[in-house]
Formats: sequence, C-alpha cells, structure tokens
Amino acid sequence: MLSSALYIVPTPIGNLEDITLRAVRILKEATLIAAEDTRHSKILLDHLGITDAKIISCYDQVEEQKASLIIDEVSKGGSVALISDAGSPLINDPGYRVVSICAAAGVRIVPLPGPCAVITALEAAALPTDSFKFMGFFPVKQKELSDCLSKVAQEDCTTVFYETPRRILDTCKLMAQLIPDHNVTLCREMTKTFESFYRMRASELPAFMEASPERIKGEFAVVIGACPHKEEGIPLEVEKALSTLLENNSVKTVTQVLSDLTGVRKRELYDLALSKKERDA
Repeated sequence: MLSSALYIVPTPIGNLEDITLRAVRILKEATLIAAEDTRHSKILLDHLGITDAKIISCYDQVEEQKASLIIDEVSKGGSVALISDAGSPLINDPGYRVVSICAAAGVRIVPLPGPCAVITALEAAALPTDSFKFMGFFPVKQKELSDCLSKVAQEDCTTVFYETPRRILDTCKLMAQLIPDHNVTLCREMTKTFESFYRMRASELPAFMEASPERIKGEFAVVIGACPHKEEGIPLEVEKALSTLLENNSVKTVTQVLSDLTGVRKRELYDLALSKKERDA
C-alpha cells in the first residue's frame, strides 16, 4: 500500500512502453489520480489495465481548486498520483500550483523520474548538454518571436523550445534570418513511429523543411546550440556587420575596416569571414 503523499508521475510522450514499472504500480495503487485531461489519460490507464481508478481533472484553470481536494485526500491517509497528458508534470504542463499549495500545506511530495521531451531531445541533439535552458513553446507573435531569437543568438548555452507543426516552418525561416550560423536540431515525433532528428545550421532549415511536406508534420522540440563564435570574443553586432559587408566587399577589406572600428583582432575576423564565404559558396 502506498504511503500518503502526492506522487508526480511522468507518462509516455509517445511510446507507451516508456512508462516505468514504478509509475505503473503507483497508478494502480493510488487512491486518487489527478489528470490534466481525464479523457486523454483514460487511454493510458485502459492500456495498463487500470479500469477502476478514481480520477479527477487538474488542468491549468482549476489547479488551485483541485489542490484542496488533493490535500483532503492525503490528510485522510490517501495517496494521489498527478499526471499530465504526456511527459513529466510541471515541465511545460500543469502542476506547479498544485505542488506549491500542497507543499505549503505539509503534504509529502514524491517525484518520479521518467519520460520528458526536453531531456529526450537533448540526448539526441548532438549539441552540448553541460549547460542548457528550456524555454517552453516559442512565442506565437512575430515580434515576440524575433525578440526571443535575438536573445538566443547571444546565449552561451544550448536552448530548447517546443513548436507546433503549424508554426514550425515560419519559425525555421526566422531562425535562418536571425541566427543563421547556429547549429540546430529539430526533434520530430520523438519516441513515435516517425521519429526523426534533423541536424544542421539554421540557415539550411527552410530549404530542407520545404523539400518534403512530411518533415513539417508532427510535434517538435527545437534544440539550438550556443552562439558559434562566443568563444572567439566577437560581439554579435560585429558578426552581423561582417555578414552584411561581405555581400559587396572583399574579405581583406571587411576585416581591416571592422578591426579598425571595433578593436576585434583582424585574425579572428578574417577566419570568421572565410568560414562564412565557404558556407555561402
């Protein structure tokens, strides 16, 4: 029998085989399951043979209200399993307010490890994972998305976002404009039948995605590498100026002028200019 507590239970992000043995046991033994969407969760519970569970909805708009029910359940000696539609609760999913209220009320919180799209994407992205940020879904509005990517352009760590199939192509086009030299991995339909990982520079993304309609289908995690020239000490503004000037001037002229104006070493500018020329050739 489970001890009285609120259990944070990750569920599969696609492949139902990814649920852990411990998660299955807790879902079977919990006296109450708090689910983001009861209809969606019932599919998983039926798959696991859990047909008699007491289940309540616990989505964003009702978290504070349902927290009191969870506190009452635990105070009576019950055990509550908190689940979202997919992955780890609280990670870009409902649950924060419930956990916060319950913890403040003295409820024991028991987190379980398990499926999480952010971590799954990082494992396959082939980009540095010693330091990273998770930013949830990209902003929907164009201005906010542009501002977001401008900040990402200066990051010295890997950044992870989620994106929808409806917006992925437009987002790729804007990344190509604002962070063309950044390494990006698009993680599509992870753990599902058509799982795919597309690794390339942001400048290459639009043409690649438009080449096949199938590549735009499905849910995406977008993993963006750190600013590629951060370690060289070249400010982003100087790098942008270099790219613009190279369109109509020689490498030698551009590096000399920018070095005189900015104080950045000519050798660093020259190497960067050559690499850009080679990629654009």
